[in-house]
Amino acid sequence: MGLITRCVRIFKADIHGVMDQLEDKGLLLKQYLRDMEEALERKEARLKKMNLSRNQALRECEKYNHDIEKLEQDLEVAIKRNKDEIARLLIKKIKPLTRLRDDIESHIGSLDQEIAQFDECVNQQRVQYEQLKHRATEYFRHAEQKEWEKTFSAFIPGRNAQELTEEELELELIQRKEALGANKGGNNQ
Repeated sequence: MGLITRCVRIFKADIHGVMDQLEDKGLLLKQYLRDMEEALERKEARLKKMNLSRNQALRECEKYNHDIEKLEQDLEVAIKRNKDEIARLLIKKIKPLTRLRDDIESHIGSLDQEIAQFDECVNQQRVQYEQLKHRATEYFRHAEQKEWEKTFSAFIPGRNAQELTEEELELELIQRKEALGANKGGNNQ
């Protein structure tokens, strides 16, 4: 039983190894960045809708305040003229409008808190996205440089473009000394 389990594990490990080699890390990274950007765009659109909702609630609140103010002025006039029936009617109109306005103000307060929290979250995610995007750019630049070095080393097999052997260094030194000596000899004549 233990042998079969071990064989299954080895088979799974081989399959995962093959899959890892098939996956292009650069393509996956680009897809992750696109997914993050789309998610941020959706969240920013949601934030925009929340702000629009808040602005609409503010306009409604202003309208109710204006209506209440007008009714309060009319109520004051009715009371000064001892028109109790009209005053009662105006009070019946003012009270529900006041409750509606208070409810809307409470809703606006809730929206303000929700918007502030959501905005902070979106801003943090935007910063994380920008940092990841920057690191991805560095990764791609580094990968491109490695690919260029690999291509360049294919033209000069068996040596790295940055490394010189001791023999190559000595040969270069001798050639430069001879060239320098030839120049001095030519200048002395």
